Amino acid sequence: MINDQDFKVFNYNILGAESKFKGDLILTGDTVINSYIEGNIEMRGEGKLVLERGSIVKGKIKAKDMELFGSVEGEVECTGLLSIRSSAFLQGQVKSARLVIYPGAVVEMNASSQE
Repeated sequence: MINDQDFKVFNYNILGAESKFKGDLILTGDTVINSYIEGNIEMRGEGKLVLERGSIVKGKIKAKDMELFGSVEGEVECTGLLSIRSSAFLQGQVKSARLVIYPGAVVEMNASSQE
């Protein structure tokens, strides 16, 4: 049974389709983005970032774990796992502790391991 207190501890963000943001975002908790963002995204804490199909980010992204289905032009830095799915397009610098690129993904990057 869910009570009122359970909703106070949820920590997530959803940025929907056809939304546009200009500027830097600092987010905590799991985050799903299906928007156009021109600016940097910084994930604080343990939250996972998911960029859905149709999302476009032009800027730097810092996150622990990230799953990319959309498009990113800029630097991506993950201290955990970066998964680049088959529908994804990524152009830029990539730093990640772990990296998975699925068949069909378009990736144009300079890669370096994080130590």
